[in-house]
Amino acid sequence: MSPAQPSDKRPPVGVDPTRASIARVYDAGLGGKDNYEIDRQVVADLMRVAPGIREFTWSNRNFLIRA
Repeated sequence: MSPAQPSDKRPPVGVDPTRASIARVYDAGLGGKDNYEIDRQVVADLMRVAPGIREFTWSNRNFLIRA
């Protein structure tokens, strides 16, 4: 969960919080709350090689809303 909202809850069965999930990485890229540290690290790594990735993620989301 996000560092601002620590949680004592265990992850759901079948969810490995030590492995990134593309859905949670997408959520982290949008600034969402349903992701783990590993997912946020992937976004940070992506931002180093593609600085516009966050804007691209929002553009993608807006396209999907319009489609």
